[in-house]
Amino acid sequence: MNRREALQRVAMILGGSIVGANLFLEGCTRSATKTVEVLFEEKMIDRIGDLADAILPPTSTPGAKEAGVGNFIPVYVRDCYTEKQQKAIVDGLATLDKTSKDLKGKDFANLTLDEKTEVADKLYKEAEEYNGQRWERIKDEVEKNSTKQNELVKDDVEYEPEHWFHLFRQMTLTGYFNSELGLTKAVRYVKIPGKYDGNYPYKKGDRAFV
Repeated sequence: MNRREALQRVAMILGGSIVGANLFLEGCTRSATKTVEVLFEEKMIDRIGDLADAILPPTSTPGAKEAGVGNFIPVYVRDCYTEKQQKAIVDGLATLDKTSKDLKGKDFANLTLDEKTEVADKLYKEAEEYNGQRWERIKDEVEKNSTKQNELVKDDVEYEPEHWFHLFRQMTLTGYFNSELGLTKAVRYVKIPGKYDGNYPYKKGDRAFV
C-alpha cells in the first residue's frame, strides 16, 4: 500500500484526525502480507483494547479503548510492521494470559482494570530489560563487523525486533494521541496556534497543547 492509502485507513479508524502524518506513517509503505483476521484471532483482538486501556486507562479523560486504539493497532501491525515484528507481537499477545495467571492467578480478561495495569507494569519492566540486552547484542555484532564499525545503526530491522510490549506501548500512545478523543479530550488541540508566549497562564492539571 502507498502512504496516502495508509493515511486514509488510519484516519478513518481514529476519527479523521492525524497529526504529523509523514512522521506517523514512516515505514508504512510496505505491502500488507496478511489480513488482520489472519494475524489476530478474534479473542486476541478483544484483548488488544483491554491491554491498551491498561496502559492509558480512562480517568477524567477517555481511555485508549474508547479512543479506538483497539481497532487501530491490528491495522497498524499489518500495514507498518515487518513480518518479524508482526510475529513478535502476535506471539507476545498469546502469552498474555500466562503472564496474568502467574501474577494474579486469573486470565487477563477476568482482571479488574487495576489488576490489568499491574500486568502492564510487569510487561513494561520486562521489555525495558529485554531491550537493554538486545541493544548490547546489536552493539557487539556491529563492533565485530568491520564494515559497520563507523556507521550509525539507523535501521535495525535486520536484527531481532524489540520486545513485543514495547512495540505495543508505542502503538497505543501513537494511536491515542492521534485520535479524535485523544486530541480533543486529553490535550488541547489548536489548529492554527498563535505566537509563542512563554508567560502563558498555567495551573496544575491544565492539559497540554498540541
